[in-house]
Amino acid sequence: MVNINGDLDEEEDLEDIPEIKKYFMRIYTVLSKEIREKLKQLDLDKEKKKKIKKELAFLSREKQIEYLDELNSNTNNKDELKYN
Repeated sequence: MVNINGDLDEEEDLEDIPEIKKYFMRIYTVLSKEIREKLKQLDLDKEKKKKIKKELAFLSREKQIEYLDELNSNTNNKDELKYN
């Protein structure tokens, strides 16, 4: 257990804290320049792009491209989508 002053109890290692375990179990990726450029080209506001960046960070490069291509096709055809 972590004390108020930030010290760990003698019985517990830092890696045993659930929040720390969860953090280290996640797979993080850095967005490539290509992915960042594709994201910039989307017709979305900054907040939506920020949320998308967070989602993309946990996807493989192939899935990132697929995700952005799908978003791009949806934003390019948004007028058509309204009427379908």
